[in-house]
Amino acid sequence: MDKPRVLVCSAWPYASGVPHLGNLVGCLLSGDVFARYYRLRGRDVLYVSGSDVHGTRVEYVAECEGISPAELAERNHRRIVAINEGFEIQFDNYTTTETETHKAFVRDIYLQMEANGYICTKEELRAYCLHCERFLADRLIAGTCPRCGAPDALGNQCDTCGSILEPEELVDPVCSFCGRSEIEFRKTRHWYLDLERLSDPLRDYVRAKDFQGNVLLYTERMLEEGLRPRAMTRDLEWGIDAPFEGAEGKVIYVWGENALGYVSSVIEHFAGDDEWKRFWFGDDVHQVYTLAKDNIAFHTLIFPGQLIASGAGYHLPDQIAATEYLNWINGQQFSKSRGVGLYCDEALELLDGELWRFYLLYNRPEGRDVDFSWEELGKAINGVLISNVANLVNRVLSFIQDRYDAVVPEEPIEDEIDAAVTKTIADVAAAVESGFPGKALRAACALAVTGNEYFQRKAPWSSGDAAAVTSAFYAVRALVILLLPFVPRFACSVLEVMGCPAPTWDDLATPVAGTALGSGRVLIERIDVDALRDAVDRRPAANDATGSTPRTTVPFDAFEELDLRVGRITAAEPVEGADRLLRLTIDLGSETRVCVSGIRQAYDEQELVGRAVAVVANLEPATIRGIRSECMLLAASDDTGPALLAVDRDVEPGTRIV
Repeated sequence: MDKPRVLVCSAWPYASGVPHLGNLVGCLLSGDVFARYYRLRGRDVLYVSGSDVHGTRVEYVAECEGISPAELAERNHRRIVAINEGFEIQFDNYTTTETETHKAFVRDIYLQMEANGYICTKEELRAYCLHCERFLADRLIAGTCPRCGAPDALGNQCDTCGSILEPEELVDPVCSFCGRSEIEFRKTRHWYLDLERLSDPLRDYVRAKDFQGNVLLYTERMLEEGLRPRAMTRDLEWGIDAPFEGAEGKVIYVWGENALGYVSSVIEHFAGDDEWKRFWFGDDVHQVYTLAKDNIAFHTLIFPGQLIASGAGYHLPDQIAATEYLNWINGQQFSKSRGVGLYCDEALELLDGELWRFYLLYNRPEGRDVDFSWEELGKAINGVLISNVANLVNRVLSFIQDRYDAVVPEEPIEDEIDAAVTKTIADVAAAVESGFPGKALRAACALAVTGNEYFQRKAPWSSGDAAAVTSAFYAVRALVILLLPFVPRFACSVLEVMGCPAPTWDDLATPVAGTALGSGRVLIERIDVDALRDAVDRRPAANDATGSTPRTTVPFDAFEELDLRVGRITAAEPVEGADRLLRLTIDLGSETRVCVSGIRQAYDEQELVGRAVAVVANLEPATIRGIRSECMLLAASDDTGPALLAVDRDVEPGTRIV
């Protein structure tokens, strides 16, 4: 890629809460890698994104918390900004969709689309909850996907198969607020982007781009199925007022305006100066978009369709670097309410953001979904980053500092190292520019394996082989420069010691003989994976992705599905390596179950044996520290710890709790 300017855009995280690790690696963190990489290559780079503060998800959580959407959005925007700082993600402009610049741009471009004949309007039937007395759009209504049969599809999209949906297409829909199916379809008028009319120019656009993998598959499938007009307005109070005549009381659909923020954030960055146009018009700019696979269609069809419909001649997206999903352990979906997964604020309390960067990027889900793994976290950080990369860096630099008075010997680079470095540089560049930062990071780390093997084989401490020392330093310098986009703080610290504090891509091939080193060492402490895992196991559960406790209701028929029973503990023993967990054997009358419970610090094992307890008997089994847990104890919890619930007289094990 030899274009002088690069615009990097990451999908906007919802301000209904904070992103989890999967959101982070797919969007914000990946975008940071691309931006740092192209800056290293000497390009004029702009990296933009922001918090998506509109839409039904924000409105829903705000209502549950009893605050306004604006209050919720501002609070969570500040939290996301802090998360970006914690993970060392550097934007040129990280903004929100509530700025006046964004709102004005959205209104103007929709009027351009309307003037060009790409906005149509019609009266239609839309989902309306009789109990809540409100229209249900997007994430305010859920049901079964009509395409793939997934049970948790939403009114605008199925996250399982990626299909874009309308609420009336859902099978067995329910209201997200009250959980009831008392839904009727009432007449209302909406304004549409005429994607059907845009089909030919969009098909030409897709053919002209080198889309790969699921990006190409998802996009081509939708084109083959035939594009239909897509509603761009909603019957909501929170959002950007629709600018069309007769659209009073309507707002623009969240996915009909947040991608337009890629343009408005650049305008905002340049404070209205025409400099912004250098990144949005002409062919001398390359645009990279980072997102997860569930947002592919919005970036390859709807957003380009809006730009085409405006008739303004905008540059269209070049590269869609979409990840697969990073799920939690055993394929579980992240859920703060169920205590499943790690959200970014929690992750930063556990571990340095730079170490998270390395793990997440080294295991970036490219080509298939990936499950989070404590074991892989340990392998990536302790095994690859510390024992491989940092080990090579420190053994070579300390050897030169101690044996050569901190000056690299005046010797030529040996052919095998020169070839290995040249190949690694090419591999890293090809991987990043093809949209695979994870593959690029693994290629860079492979150079450390080569370097360690070479240095050990040459053994300059006994052979006196000065050329091997110079060659090893050459490999280390290339390795650390290539790591700059991935672990910038570590790489910058090492490069400072190496006498190369502000490297460019060209420095990868400059001579190293005679380089004077500083006196420092750059050390990384090994992580205690078991301690981290235990800390996560001990977390108190929150009730939503914001970390707060919303005022939600549960339908009575859902409550009735819980099988609550009295059980009797017949055995209790500690779980090895976990200071808060006990393995309990529970008598439920007709059967015996195993339960892994976090009550070890509150109860002695022996005092639990024979005790009657309240048990949820029909939860899906979970594997905890290698033990299959088949039920759950009910307990109250305060600052002093858990307190088990019990019945006030003796009843037989297995008795139903009603």
